[in-house]
Amino acid sequence: MAIFAISDLHLSFNKPTGLFNVEHDEDVYKPMDVFGWDRHYEKIRDAWLETVGEEDTVLIPGDISWGMNLEEARHDFEWISQLPGRKVMSPGNHCYYAQSKKKVRQALPGGMEWIDADYTVVEGVAVAGTRGWNLPGDRYWDEERDRRIYERQVGRLRLALEAVVRDCPDLPRVAMLHFPPVTKKITASGFLDVMKEFDVRTCVYGHLHGAAHKEAVEGEFEGIHLQLVSCDYLNFRPVPLHLEEVSSR
Repeated sequence: MAIFAISDLHLSFNKPTGLFNVEHDEDVYKPMDVFGWDRHYEKIRDAWLETVGEEDTVLIPGDISWGMNLEEARHDFEWISQLPGRKVMSPGNHCYYAQSKKKVRQALPGGMEWIDADYTVVEGVAVAGTRGWNLPGDRYWDEERDRRIYERQVGRLRLALEAVVRDCPDLPRVAMLHFPPVTKKITASGFLDVMKEFDVRTCVYGHLHGAAHKEAVEGEFEGIHLQLVSCDYLNFRPVPLHLEEVSSR
């Protein structure tokens, strides 16, 4: 049994679809070909089947479906459910269907979980998740627009980790965010501060694509192991969660 991670699947199936019978022009309403992700769901499928076993778990931190509502996203959830392993998902900035955590959970097929400002336990590890947000100082940051959302998301990460401490204080802690908690230009944030306060040892995140990969901070950073798991960064292949440092504590 192992834990893997991959984010930003950006699926857009418009009807129930099997793993191997996708009619690209008919079944996909928002193809990612314009970004060079030609039939990327096939790459995800093949790499997933080669990598992940039925007893494994895959963390998927955000931007899973382009669906604007749960009825549209449901087709993507059902496609993912056909892949092996347990799936633990959390929201991204394009998860427009995720207005209600309760409704998302009710829409999920078996073997799939949704966490948002809370946590789940995977293989003896407490995984806390929330979306995250743009960081102060980022080129896309707008103080009037972003400050309230940013502070709320920092608070939601805190809520998730407080629940971990309350319910399972002895378990090692992993955070899954969609937005990066730091970048090469922005090396401090409320997300980083909360993770350090609660002794998070590994954080997986996505959101960065293409040329933005160069902004990513990976590896050990102020005592936390950071992993960028955007699927184009990973060549669409789920990667093992870094757990050496977690397990040693």
